[in-house]
Amino acid sequence: MNKLKLTSRASAAWIGCCIFLGLLGCASPNPDTPVRLQIADGLPVAFRPDTLLTEMAGWQRLDNGRLLIRRVSGPEFQQQPRVTAEVTLRSAGDPWDKSGLLCAWPDDPGTRAAIEQGLAPSAPAIELLRFITPFGVGHFSDGPRAEEYRPVYIPRWADSVQWTADLTSLLPVLEGPFFIGLFIDTWSGDGHVVDAALHWTPTAAELHTKQPKVVVPVMNTTKLFADQTQFTAFADGPVSTEFTLTEPLANATLHLTTTGHGGHSSGDEFTPCEHIVLLNEAEIHRFTPWRDDCASFRRFNPSAGVWTEKTLWRGDSIEERIASSDYSRSGWCPGSDVPARLVDLGQLPPGTHKLTIEIPTAQPYADTAQNFFNVAAHIVGNRQVGKMP
Repeated sequence: MNKLKLTSRASAAWIGCCIFLGLLGCASPNPDTPVRLQIADGLPVAFRPDTLLTEMAGWQRLDNGRLLIRRVSGPEFQQQPRVTAEVTLRSAGDPWDKSGLLCAWPDDPGTRAAIEQGLAPSAPAIELLRFITPFGVGHFSDGPRAEEYRPVYIPRWADSVQWTADLTSLLPVLEGPFFIGLFIDTWSGDGHVVDAALHWTPTAAELHTKQPKVVVPVMNTTKLFADQTQFTAFADGPVSTEFTLTEPLANATLHLTTTGHGGHSSGDEFTPCEHIVLLNEAEIHRFTPWRDDCASFRRFNPSAGVWTEKTLWRGDSIEERIASSDYSRSGWCPGSDVPARLVDLGQLPPGTHKLTIEIPTAQPYADTAQNFFNVAAHIVGNRQVGKMP
């Protein structure tokens, strides 16, 4: 069952009001009351081109079911809450690792019109949580093959995987009505089943003063909508985008999320690629997204391929089993979330600014070598109260 709930510890009457008005908007009656917004409950995300693209229990189903969007409404606290997202996923038959997003757009007329037509809005999606599905968690966690492939150091396969993210800095986006999207890059007709919720929790007394923050979406290269194509321009050179500030921002921070993909053994998925970040033509950061702890997620990957590799043990060469999910990857692991990298920008004046991302060793995209990077960026800063109306 797929449903949306807005609940708190307030009166039963208010709980009923929020469930009924969840798509229209309602505010928390008490700034000290925790609020949970159940966005998805057993929601299927699967590639089903033979299914009509119609609303599904309040969701608009796009790109043959790989992207689901709905309009929701968050509470408007008088004081500063902590906001978190929680996503739980189980395979419904898809055995592969696929990239996924929980994302948001503001509820403005342009965005609303584009989404109603199934088109990409002009503003990039703001990522709330990026994740990578593991190999077949849940669906392939039982049965003789699962037991045969289970390493001795894992007592049992997990039946689901769960991720959480702190979204407190995105509070301006998550108050009142907004659009929320759930995307999985699946090509399986079975796909995955997802539960998702947002939580607003009062903070300690000394942190209760609400922060006047501004969130500026800047970039998102993930192909989400059917009218978009896979973004492959990083192999051609630096990629730039401009954004305009109507007011000065203090203590600005760039939130940058990036993952490399390309399934062949020497592709961008398995090759460390340095990223160079420039703001207004000046370099501000460089780093190489890389995860070398993927073996720690083995319990979530029952359908990963398994083979042996030679290694040394006490001076002898032996064959040791290794799973495809164990290999290091470009900023992610099968079954992991992908936290944003935070870059301090300091003070930003009003006006137009240019963000540039360079990935000099990104490889070209081809039918036999499908290399690409999914890069998302947004900026969060403090509004300088009193300088602008």
